[in-house]
Amino acid sequence: MTARPKRFPLPESLRRRVRALPLALLLWLAWAVAALAGQGGGFVFLSGDELARGREAARAGDPAMGPALGRLAEECTEALAAGPFTVTAKGQPPPGGDIHDFASVAPYWWPNPGTADGLPPVHRDGEVNPASRQGDVAALEGLVEAVDTLALGYYYTGQAALAERAALLLRTFFLDPATAMRPHLRFAQMRPGRPHGSGFGIIDARRLPELCDAAMLLAGSPAFGQADRDGLVAWFSAYLDWLLESPEGGQARDAANNHGSWYDVQVAGLALFCGRPEVARQALARFPARLAGQIAPDGAQPLELARTRSLSYSLSNLEALFRLMLLGDRLGLDLWRVAAPGGGDPRRALAYLLPFLGEGAPWPYRQITPVGHAGGTALLLRLAAMRYGDPAFAVAFDRVFGKKAAKRRVWLLYPSGPDDPAAPRVGTGF
Repeated sequence: MTARPKRFPLPESLRRRVRALPLALLLWLAWAVAALAGQGGGFVFLSGDELARGREAARAGDPAMGPALGRLAEECTEALAAGPFTVTAKGQPPPGGDIHDFASVAPYWWPNPGTADGLPPVHRDGEVNPASRQGDVAALEGLVEAVDTLALGYYYTGQAALAERAALLLRTFFLDPATAMRPHLRFAQMRPGRPHGSGFGIIDARRLPELCDAAMLLAGSPAFGQADRDGLVAWFSAYLDWLLESPEGGQARDAANNHGSWYDVQVAGLALFCGRPEVARQALARFPARLAGQIAPDGAQPLELARTRSLSYSLSNLEALFRLMLLGDRLGLDLWRVAAPGGGDPRRALAYLLPFLGEGAPWPYRQITPVGHAGGTALLLRLAAMRYGDPAFAVAFDRVFGKKAAKRRVWLLYPSGPDDPAAPRVGTGF
């Protein structure tokens, strides 16, 4: 991969002029920079070899693939009707005045009921303000869900309509000058009374790297050509620069809990896709320190257990750590066997949670909402069964998901091998 050229800081006067440029010109400039810097590419979380094996098994009529493929077909039908999604659909721009800027509301901050203007706001950990799940947050989440589904459906079936819709959704959100989001999150998770967001809002975009894999699944489709891919690389590279250089990015990087973990996932994942492996390595170099600060010797995650949705946050942070281990695979780094000095590691952290997943034992800490996180739980259990070879994780997968276990999408993303003891069981009562 081509080394990234040295960058020089811009004087503030020139920064103001750049910010004033039309979005179309900014996108064109970004594409030009990407062309000079090298395009990168390749899967970030997924494995091309594993996916190819799964597709061949599906084409050969492997009955173990049938339930997951059937469910994917149903989800593709829904995704074809979803969107397009765009940040420009919100009613009014954020405080910066640009409708192309992403904006969201901090989820646990509420208007003060004791004052006329609702200020100062009241913090209620774990109690989600409904406004925080609307607008640009809903648009971004809808985009990732739909594009992931359509791209995977296209990969397994070759149906052109799926790739065409996925390409349209990506172009609308990132590349069309009329509707594209600008590559920053300065107004993410704003609190009432404040004209800006914070580094905690970066977690709103934690699933962005999944779109890198979706773009790879669309490779070869006439609907998503080289210009589209180059434009996406340029957008992600500009956003990556913002993550690395902004005060908000520094705040997220320095967070000791799940916010720091998900920041590293975004930085490392996007850097790999954009052909900047040295940036990915720098993010992954923080992995041992993350474990030391987050996982106790018995596998508990004290920073997440302190929250009012402690099981949900424990699962979310652990998913981020597992994704970092997957990213390490792409660079030849075996993070699966890294442990904190006291012995805490992701495997032990998942084992700590196993008795409480699904309809298991009562969770002994606070969890004031339903747990949810089914997709993340399926990913954790599947990867643990694959990478650690421990049948306890496969047994837990069947127990947690029951009769629907074989329908989980994770079997298409990480298909079983010929001697995989954790392969989905069809017609066995699970």
